[in-house]
Amino acid sequence: MASNLACLAEKIGMDEVQKHFDEIAPSYDYWKRKNWYYYDAVKKIYKSSIPAGSRVLEIGCGTGEILAELRPSLGIGVDVSGEMIKRAQEKYANFKNLTFFQSTAADFRTEEKFDYIILADVIEHLDDVRMSVRNIAKLASDSTKVIVSMANPLWEPILDLAEKLKLKMPEGPHERISIKELIEICRDSGLSLRQMSYHLPFPKYIPVFSNIFNAVMEKIPFLNRLGVITVFIFKK
Repeated sequence: MASNLACLAEKIGMDEVQKHFDEIAPSYDYWKRKNWYYYDAVKKIYKSSIPAGSRVLEIGCGTGEILAELRPSLGIGVDVSGEMIKRAQEKYANFKNLTFFQSTAADFRTEEKFDYIILADVIEHLDDVRMSVRNIAKLASDSTKVIVSMANPLWEPILDLAEKLKLKMPEGPHERISIKELIEICRDSGLSLRQMSYHLPFPKYIPVFSNIFNAVMEKIPFLNRLGVITVFIFKK
């Protein structure tokens, strides 16, 4: 009975998340362009860790931009939103190395093997993080690296304000997970933390200033923890 209730709770949560992202799908790429400096930083973070030609699974792929940017030999994108997947399929119809599926993180199944599994700004939208991570661990081989990026919890008040001022994409249903909790959940699923880093302490673009400030701050111990992007690399 408890298991059935847990599955039902996830379905209700995922229905809410799916509805939100279906609704914002038409404006999704607009928000990415509006906050291009942040999203370019996210792409650069993943590109710096993932060589072109790798086999990559992206959970929460949106319209597919990060996955396409990585130039994988095999790229599979998964998203709970059917509207997001539809747009990804249309945008990358001529990219034979990319395939997109509608599914939750907890339910996705495949026999493919991956060098990397990535989750960019997705973990806070998973209704049952533990169940989702458990499934992701099953999809990972011993050599697979699982890379998770999420907003630094310290930034939550600022992000909430920016959303109210219509300066950033509406988050929809979400719950920020603490760094400690994420690491514990991954560990319980057989994924150990191999690397953790903070990026982009100043996420808005001001010519010359932003790049220099971020490059310096990211190298200063303790102060670099003010970065808006937190990145984790896990492995079995």
